[in-house]
Amino acid sequence: MPFAVIDFETTGLVPERTDRVVEIGVALTDDCGRIEHEWTTLVNPHRDIGATHVHGIQACDVVDAPDFAAISDYLLEMLTGRVVVAHNASFDMRFLHWELQRAQYVIPERPAALCTRKWGGRMTGAAKLAHCCEALGISLINAHSAIGDAHATAELLPHLLAFHGSSPEWRSDLDRSATFGWPAARRDAPQPVVAHRGQSSADPYSWLRSVLGAAWVPATPEDEASYMVVLDSALLDREISRSEGKQLLASAEAAGLSRGTVARLHQDYLRAVAKEALADGVVTDEERSELNAVAAALGFGPPYVDEALAWAAAEAPETIEEATAFTLRPGDRIVFSGEMNRGRDEWVSTICAAGLASGGISKSTRLLVAADPDSQSGKAAKARQYGIPVVSEAAFEKMLATYRAAS
Repeated sequence: MPFAVIDFETTGLVPERTDRVVEIGVALTDDCGRIEHEWTTLVNPHRDIGATHVHGIQACDVVDAPDFAAISDYLLEMLTGRVVVAHNASFDMRFLHWELQRAQYVIPERPAALCTRKWGGRMTGAAKLAHCCEALGISLINAHSAIGDAHATAELLPHLLAFHGSSPEWRSDLDRSATFGWPAARRDAPQPVVAHRGQSSADPYSWLRSVLGAAWVPATPEDEASYMVVLDSALLDREISRSEGKQLLASAEAAGLSRGTVARLHQDYLRAVAKEALADGVVTDEERSELNAVAAALGFGPPYVDEALAWAAAEAPETIEEATAFTLRPGDRIVFSGEMNRGRDEWVSTICAAGLASGGISKSTRLLVAADPDSQSGKAAKARQYGIPVVSEAAFEKMLATYRAAS
């Protein structure tokens, strides 16, 4: 019987609580363990991404990724009729069991899989995938990527077949996996749209091209103002995350902004920031750096910064509303989400000592500080729904320093 080697990258270790799958890798082999096909995708977990320092996945990578339910039928078709294999099978099968249950499949038992950690350990004396591969001369490329680990596990399989093939216990494990009753796919399962690592960082201006490439009807001044509110919130930390880009695209579409209108509003915003920087007649290095960051986020090059400063220096007519810098105020509610450099308790103590407050997300929340501004957590989703800015920990540290200096 052919094999399906599977590996998951996850947000954590406990699917029975709130941890989710963030990446799937599958290597399909023939009866002898020769790889015939490989497939992988990132998965949107609809929560914080977890240990990026382990799996290397960032929140922006999964913003446009399918959720598990969207790929589940296709995955089940790949697994059905094959012996499922995983390194540390109990871990991966726990996650698969819970994800299929969340996707509303009836699957009473945890799936059965052949565990290469168990059998590799008996063959080489090593349990970790990297150690098994090293002992058998197998290249482990892109460790802790789902497809990298699945590929290496598939390369390990022929060695285990040759070494353990006559063992009754091995045959029992094979048979248990081969006869597991997978739930049927609920519909025909064409290959789903997938997302891969690095796609978001490779194209940070996809949202901008989408906005500028649209051909909506001309907007009213009120529509333009609503877009500028969203833009100002997105640029609070002088960066536009992938999630914020999607919000801007939705706002431009809802407001009916034309390509020319959006370009003008972006230039107006940059000019307003330049005017604010020149308010005291001097542009510091920090202010210049901030202007460059705003320009870069909007897809403008350095000449646009020079033009904005020249416009501000010439005291151009008041054709746009002057930008008001975001500042924290005593009593502002600040909410934290995700695993940051400083612990959440430490952050709450720090801001409370400074006269700020914390708690849950509500319409009165002033700011959400997230480990990653593209966080897919419930807090981040509610913050975006309420129009609450989402900023990084580093950006908040600067805001807090400014607030303390002014206190």
